[in-house]
This record gives sequence, C-alpha cells and structure tokens, in this order.
Amino acid sequence: MMNDAMTNDSGIAGRFAGKYAVVTGGARGISYASAERMAVEGLAGVILADLNGEQAEQSASALDERYGCKAYGIKVDVAKPHSVEALFARTGELFPRLDILVNGAGACPTTPIEDLDADQWDWCMNINLRGAHLCVREAITTMKPQRSGAIVNIASLAARIGGIASSVSYAASKGGLLTATRSYAKLLGQYGIRVNAVCPGVINTAMTAGTGYTAAGIPLGRLGETDDVAGVIAFLASDDACYITGQGIDVNGGVYMN
Repeated sequence: MMNDAMTNDSGIAGRFAGKYAVVTGGARGISYASAERMAVEGLAGVILADLNGEQAEQSASALDERYGCKAYGIKVDVAKPHSVEALFARTGELFPRLDILVNGAGACPTTPIEDLDADQWDWCMNINLRGAHLCVREAITTMKPQRSGAIVNIASLAARIGGIASSVSYAASKGGLLTATRSYAKLLGQYGIRVNAVCPGVINTAMTAGTGYTAAGIPLGRLGETDDVAGVIAFLASDDACYITGQGIDVNGGVYMN
C-alpha cells in the first residue's frame, strides 16, 4: 500500500497519463506496489496477471476503485507458453496500446543442492527466466510497431551475490534474467524500447515471510519494503528514464554496492 504522502497531487501525478501496462505477478508484493505507484501517477490501464487469478481480480478492483485506473486481474501461468500468449491476446482486446511491461512473476525455492533435481531446476527456470522471456516476446509485437515501450524485469540481489538462503536455481535464473535484460536492451533499442532490471535485496513480502531474514548486515538498518522497489520500477518505466536502458538497479539497503 502506498504511504499517505504519495497522493494524486504529489507533483509527479500524470507521469503515466494515457499509458497502459501489464504487470506479471501483479496480485501482490513488489509487482502490485509497482502497479499501484503507476496508478497513483495517472496510469490509464493495467493488467495484473498472476497465477492466483482470484487475488489478481481483487487487487485490480482495489486499483480501479481507489485511483480510477482501469485495471483487470487475469490468471496466467508464465511457465506455459499458451497461457502467456492468451494473456497478451487479451491485452490487445482490452487496451489500445501497450507501453509498459513489468516482469514480476517469480518463484523463490530454497531447495538444497543435493535435492535440486532436473525437474525442480526446470520448474524454477521456466517461471523466472523463460516466463519473463515469453512475456517480452509477446509484448514487443505491440511495442515494436509503436516504436516505444519500457520493460522492467524484477531480478534479485541473488543475481549479484549468488543468493543468501535461496536455491542455486533461483540465483541462476535471476542472474540469467539480468544478462537477458542487457541483450534485450541492445536488440530492442532501435525500436525505441528500453529494457532495464531491478535487483531487490530482502523485501518484506509474502515470499520472504517466515524465512528468518533480519536487518543484520544491512547498512541502512532495516529490511526493504515493497514501496522502496516500486518507486524505482516506476522511474524506469517512465519517460524520466528515457535515456536509460540495459541497467540493473540495486535496491538492497547497501548490502551490495557496485
């Protein structure tokens, strides 16, 4: 939930006026907070795509009612190509254009190396890395003819340092996503499409609840909140970042300093 200081008369309201977005993993957490931040700033419409379709619909209703952003909750399994294709086909029916894609759908297994078999490896990769690629692939079919678009991939601190408590598969998938971000940026820049990533540290979300993470070792002295990341995602998705592409922005309270 946005803090009380961020309202529609914040001085940056309207930054997303007339723009439309798809946010995967959008039912809750960082992805929802990002959609909410953009809705506050005038986003015309957003699809919250999530495996939990019911929660996505509830979250979309909240955005619509509170901010007047035309929001839809759609069930999607990013690990299944046909599901991703159906999501973007529906996007084309609902919105006149697609300006922003936030790839936030993900899984964070903690499987030990000894138990990390081929099926579990592929499961994580198919969601975190292949799923993001499939969404990029579909999104650019609309963005390329427009010759504009902003894509933000949610990677992780694990992509930088190899993870803390997460599995090798998680760290590898997020490292791959960070590298893919650079490749997308190089290939799509000629069409006016910018592609960047954020690398959050430990953030207070349902995914990290009960994991025992503490603020120990974090220079800023606290765990991150979803709004801490959402503001950076909104910046990268906005025209304020019009000359930034291929970057991985670290949002971790100082745990990793590049």
